[in-house]
Amino acid sequence: MGKQRKGRNAKVTRWARRSSKSRRRRRSLGMVDSLVWVMGTVGILIALAVVLNLWQSGAFARPPTPSRSEDPSDLLPLAEARRPLRGDHDMALIPQQTPAPRPAPSDVPLARLELPSLSYDFGRSPKKLDVAHIFAVQNTGTADLEISNLVTSCGCTTAELSSSLIPPGQRADLTVTFDPDYHDTRGEVVRLVWFATNDPTEPWVEVRITADV
Repeated sequence: MGKQRKGRNAKVTRWARRSSKSRRRRRSLGMVDSLVWVMGTVGILIALAVVLNLWQSGAFARPPTPSRSEDPSDLLPLAEARRPLRGDHDMALIPQQTPAPRPAPSDVPLARLELPSLSYDFGRSPKKLDVAHIFAVQNTGTADLEISNLVTSCGCTTAELSSSLIPPGQRADLTVTFDPDYHDTRGEVVRLVWFATNDPTEPWVEVRITADV
């Protein structure tokens, strides 16, 4: 009887030890699972915060589709891109005094600037959505038209000219893009784009855009 009782006690002790180890193992696994869950949740929250920040910054916004006032078939052919220009707000490029037109001599080949339109109204422009418009810059003269000093009146407006060297009988496209969310502005907005040319009768040109923000 004594041996049997000792045997049963030993079995109970071994079972208790195994049960205690099992409980500790389950607790350890539970802590690991909890830690993995917490880390996964934190990772998801960080990823969501990054995506939200990118969305608010406009990183996912599609580039605007530029509008036109004229039918391209009514314009001169588009010139090959030679020395494209990009303009933004740079006060150093804005002359203190606008160059005055000069008489055009009649005995030499000359560039002759023609812009079918000098202004465009975007109308109602919702926030978070850039808008763009294309102005045709045409050369109806007999010499290459050269464009320089492309600049805008505000950081909210950028301009891109497809070619700064335009042969006679051809044109370049001036794409003006306006970001209505650049400033905390409400109501009617007027922005200007300027550039210089080698046409003596049009040495300094102003293009205007308006929008209701």
